[in-house]
Amino acid sequence: MTRGLLSRGDVLAVTLAAACVGGLYARFWQPAVAADTVEVRVAGTSIGRYPLQINRSLTVEGSRGPLLLTIEDGRVRFSKSPCRNQICVHSGWLSHSGDAAACLPSRVSITLSGHGSEALDAVSF
Repeated sequence: MTRGLLSRGDVLAVTLAAACVGGLYARFWQPAVAADTVEVRVAGTSIGRYPLQINRSLTVEGSRGPLLLTIEDGRVRFSKSPCRNQICVHSGWLSHSGDAAACLPSRVSITLSGHGSEALDAVSF
């Protein structure tokens, strides 16, 4: 007498697990919220918050020299950096609440915030 691959209990356990995953996904998934301000930090100390609605360029003095931040059309990016690998420059434009980028050698970071709840990403989830 051969038995099926899954018993009734196995099918019930898989069904409940799938329902739990689906329910948690529906509960915690949130669409991205557009940011309206960017906070700039140097060595962990906030040096200012700037609205993303006003186009401008900011020069920030980091530990390795000046960095250039560009705010344009509701988004922000590192445009120039004195560091060797330019990872912060390659991070590109940021525009959603909760987005962040940093130039670690210069100890400069930017964090975007907006109205509404912060969206969860793969790291925080």
